[in-house]
Amino acid sequence: MRLDFSSVFLSKGINYFSEDRPLRTFLEYTGFRERSGTLSGLGLYVSEELMEEAMFLDHFGRPKLVSYGIDDRRLDAVWLSRSHWDILRRLHGMGVNSSIYRERDLMTHFLSAYLVSDAGLFCTLTLTGQTLYALMKYGSGALDRYVERFAGPDMWLGATFYTEIQAGSDLANTRTEAVPDGERFRLHGGNKYFASNAGLADGAIVTARVRGSPPGIRSVCTFFVPARRDDGTPNYEVRRLKDKLGTVLVPTGEVILEGSEAYLLGKQGDGIYQALEILTMSRIDDAMAAVGMARKALWEACLYASARSAFGRPVVEHPLAQRDLIELESDLEAATVLSLVAADRFSRCIDERPPYTPLYQYARALSHLAKNLAAWTSDRVTRYAMELMGGRGFLSEYVVEKLHRDAIVTSIWEGTSNIQALDFMEVLPRVREAIQEEVERVRDASDRAVSGNLKVALDSVMDTLYGAQESGTLQYYQKQIADGFARLMALTYLYDAYTDTGERLVRMAADLYYRRNFTEVHGNLDFSQYTDLYGWMLLGRKG
Repeated sequence: MRLDFSSVFLSKGINYFSEDRPLRTFLEYTGFRERSGTLSGLGLYVSEELMEEAMFLDHFGRPKLVSYGIDDRRLDAVWLSRSHWDILRRLHGMGVNSSIYRERDLMTHFLSAYLVSDAGLFCTLTLTGQTLYALMKYGSGALDRYVERFAGPDMWLGATFYTEIQAGSDLANTRTEAVPDGERFRLHGGNKYFASNAGLADGAIVTARVRGSPPGIRSVCTFFVPARRDDGTPNYEVRRLKDKLGTVLVPTGEVILEGSEAYLLGKQGDGIYQALEILTMSRIDDAMAAVGMARKALWEACLYASARSAFGRPVVEHPLAQRDLIELESDLEAATVLSLVAADRFSRCIDERPPYTPLYQYARALSHLAKNLAAWTSDRVTRYAMELMGGRGFLSEYVVEKLHRDAIVTSIWEGTSNIQALDFMEVLPRVREAIQEEVERVRDASDRAVSGNLKVALDSVMDTLYGAQESGTLQYYQKQIADGFARLMALTYLYDAYTDTGERLVRMAADLYYRRNFTEVHGNLDFSQYTDLYGWMLLGRKG
């Protein structure tokens, strides 16, 4: 008998774009306007087709490295199933990355990360988007010919090769050397240790230092490295692919760069800024995909809990389950609005170059906060979705198990939560005044209760910061401080979204988020008054 996937995936048929009530509210708040209807089509395609294909590929169609051809020629190519390629082509055709070049529109790309939110599949598209972004912004001359290959019907795929065995987030320890060779460079001594899209990418953005340059972070440059030379031979070696807990649909390998042709992006001396700017794009993708996975997991678990009965009534009607769903929905909406605002602010800086304006620095600060908050929220929500489904949630034939495996990585790749905290603290002196002004702007536009809540939240975060500075213990509290700022800005934008749109559920989520994160009041809340927070996910589907 043929499997009907809706028998194992209750969310099949949901349009993750048009039916996601908080998302629609937050998009209205940020002023986003869909241009072509593509995102509506993508939202339905994901639940109707992509989730089923991704589940099957995750279990039975993982990428394989093919090192040599039958004629003993070196290939260093990754073998994907036809359906995997079909998914990538379809997403490319929807403008997930081409909109970056054709319309100078980053928001369609970021929202696609939320809607697809298969961290493995979309990682391939994130890396491609980063490569296209870097080429169109910092490439010139010989590199112009590559832009259309990534944006057009050729559907070239990209990558970023930064990490080395001894240098992950510590890019100052990069050992790969670039030696001038006419109008280009040759890379030597490079062992890029976590290289996603290796064997798939047609070209990659690579970090290296020019031979003879002084030690230090300012000597790191960014290069575009084609996967193949003009004669068709591999330009670098893919040593092996890694076995991973999750995100298995993006091949992650080790790349050896020895004599590899490379083209400098931008100017020497600006390379580290460019590398981190390109990384900021993927950090926002990471945040958007994290909250997207959390939304899918919570929606699926909520549907299950409405259909599953225990002790004589649906699980969703039990008070403990109701409280869990309400609190997680509030957390998820907070992480979602912060991620969307970070995406919106970064999108406005598409033409910024080093040295950056305060607008870019603010967008960068939000990206660190959003990535951390979204990643840990996704980890918690997807894990709870498994629990709410009981033993079924732990079985690999159901979707939430895969969503949790993929969500775990979002706090690790593109810089761990400690790295995000350190990077945020580095930029904080340049944006602290802007953060305070943003909170005060929302206070001034809000009612007395909201204004009071935001004052309490702001004072709490600033007191923690000043206390750590005055006691000389700041180094131990940097992550706590960054987490506090993340919660503060999430709360600020929740309240601002409510003031702007009048959506009562957002006010409900914001008040609950404030209560749980910035007060000591516990034990006297009637959660039955908050069930509408998740109830929209059941409309037309309950039972």
